[in-house]
This record gives sequence, C-alpha cells and structure tokens, in this order.
Amino acid sequence: MKLVIKISGVFLFMLIMMAFVSPQKKLDKLISKVWKDQDVEVVRVVIPDSLKTDIMVLSEVISEGETVGYACYATAFGCQIGGCAAPSNPNAQTYETFDYIVLYDTDLNILRVDIADYGGQYGYEICRKKWLAQFKGENNGFILDKNIDGISGATVSAQYLIDDVNKIGDKMKTIDLNSLVAHK
Repeated sequence: MKLVIKISGVFLFMLIMMAFVSPQKKLDKLISKVWKDQDVEVVRVVIPDSLKTDIMVLSEVISEGETVGYACYATAFGCQIGGCAAPSNPNAQTYETFDYIVLYDTDLNILRVDIADYGGQYGYEICRKKWLAQFKGENNGFILDKNIDGISGATVSAQYLIDDVNKIGDKMKTIDLNSLVAHK
C-alpha cells in the first residue's frame, strides 16, 4: 500500500512539474536537437491574426544572422478513453487536446514533427518518432493511409494531427514571413 502511495505521489509530482514547462522551452529543446551543429538564436514571431487560432507560438530560427528555419507550437484534438469524436466532428465533447511542434526549413518543408505534450491515455501511439518521421520533407498534402501510415489505437488522434499539420503548412506558405520577423 505504501509503495502505491509513493508511486502515485511521484507521478503527481511529475505531472505538476511538466505543467510548468513552457512551450518556448520545449521548442528550444527540439530546435537544439535539429540544429545541433549550429549556434542558433530563437526569435519569437508575432503571430498574424490568420494564424492565431492554429499556432500558439511561432519562432524564427537564426544562425550567424541568417534564417535557417521556423518552429511552430500548436494544439490539436485527440481521443479520450470512453469514446472519440470523428475527425469530421470536432465540436463533439469527446476529445482531449495535445500539443505538438513542427520545425520547418527556410522553404517551409518539414524537418521534424514532435508531440510536445500528450496528456491523454488513449491515442498516445502517435508520439512514436518513427511514425512522426513520415512528415519529414513535405509541407502539406498528407493523407492518412495514403502517404501517412495509419496507426492502430490512434486513428482519431492521427487524423487530427494530419489535418492540423496540413492546415498550418498551407497557412505558412501564404503568409509573408519576412514581414513578420524583427531582425530583417
């Protein structure tokens, strides 16, 4: 019984500590992995109104005074135990949300997609690095079971992530990033 209480206490402590990690810290950590051989500066970009509903944080990644990429921190719907809304019905109350990061190169092709915070107990299979690697090299046009493999146990969460990555990719291509960044 004491062991269960200790384990529960440790788990609760970890959850509380994770809640205080900011999106920018998670972005910085992933950026340092992707641009590991470069000394980079991360500059937060003021998000235009057209992206505010889709992106929580948008950052420019700079190395030696030149832009080397962009980082987006966003939230998508996920499934929860007890049932899920179909991806075509996001207004249903049967979903949870999860946070994810998309890193782009200067041509806005995806370098990496990572799940920053998946709090749900169902659908967490989308957190697997091998599955997320399927997004690399493109910007949008992802279709479940066509150019992105399905994943058992996470169909709804996978579809929401794919839809979001496509939507953000489309919007990133339409905005003038040069006019948004402070150092240019």
